[in-house]
Amino acid sequence: MTESCGRSADAPAPLAWPSGLCAAPYADGAEPELPRLLAGLLDPSRTPPGRDVVVLLDGVGAELLADHLSLAPTLRALRDRTRAIRTVAPTTTATAMTSLTTGAAPLQHGTLGYTVIDPDRSAPLQQLTGDAAVDPRRWMPLEGLAAASPRRCVHVGPAKHAGSFLTRAAYSGWEFTGHRRRDERVDAVRLAVRRAGSDGLVLVHVDDVDHAGHRHGTDSVPWRDALAEADAMIAALLRRLPGGTRLRITADHGMVDTAPTRTIDLAQHPEISRELAIVAGESRCLMLRTRPEADPGDVADRVRAVVEDHALVLEREQILASGLLGPVGCEIPERVAGRIPDLAVLARGRWIITDTAHRPPQAHPEVGVHGSLTRREALVPLIDTII
Repeated sequence: MTESCGRSADAPAPLAWPSGLCAAPYADGAEPELPRLLAGLLDPSRTPPGRDVVVLLDGVGAELLADHLSLAPTLRALRDRTRAIRTVAPTTTATAMTSLTTGAAPLQHGTLGYTVIDPDRSAPLQQLTGDAAVDPRRWMPLEGLAAASPRRCVHVGPAKHAGSFLTRAAYSGWEFTGHRRRDERVDAVRLAVRRAGSDGLVLVHVDDVDHAGHRHGTDSVPWRDALAEADAMIAALLRRLPGGTRLRITADHGMVDTAPTRTIDLAQHPEISRELAIVAGESRCLMLRTRPEADPGDVADRVRAVVEDHALVLEREQILASGLLGPVGCEIPERVAGRIPDLAVLARGRWIITDTAHRPPQAHPEVGVHGSLTRREALVPLIDTII
């Protein structure tokens, strides 16, 4: 059974989209380019035979990269081959990677954020590690693009990603080659290229820059060091991969820095927090399920009064009518319909929105964050070259 994501007659009026946020990825018939990247490479009618390597620099948005090219001489030398493209929303790894490997919109694959409302458990489900009670292939049963392709596809990433919830959910049809240390990564990619063969596709997930940004922020020495190291890895690939290899470099999302002074905690507003049953998503794109007895419209108005101009609050019908999570008018699988929140709260500027009554604060609060639709989060680079 499916549900239409068209707008109902009694839906709330669409909100004026605020300045500072990019349009919803699927607004007005648009389609973000990131989900189409692997679809084109795995379509034999569009891609001639040959080796393809795609390097995904987790968290390196197009504007972040452009601002820090002095730290990345290899990528700076490729700036004439670089353009900015849109990723999906929320701008977070699990959602973007699942769209990349399936070619589907979030509304179709159902990975709607870092944590997602699980209606069967009445709790949020973390999309990277999952839960022992949830089968990842039942949670996200769409066949991956690699599974339907005649090309041999190999995914390269940290060894700890082997068998993870996200890997099992999103990478059907992929073989996995892991590395335990960063200095093993180039050799792991070369091994994967040999395994994939002369007409293979290798996808390399580099997560160091994202981790450094979360822990220290993008205006920090560890983040700059991580970007410089990723650039050096790409330089090594350009030297050591077979001639004729087609190399593309992209990212899943960008990042902005925040601070405790730019935090709105809904737990400090009990008239809101007590009306919430599930708090999911991330601090830049909070996904809220209200209690059955609550009026979502009333809760939305209360949230708007608290966040003021620091966030955009969308009710369920507005989420669907805006093209935030998928094409307007698409069919929503029954398994996904229950995951759509009653409210989505998209942070503006450098603000974050949380509810510590439902989500205990982290031991190490994140400095770099993502999930919303600022240009710094929603635009990612795409570099296309041949070795």
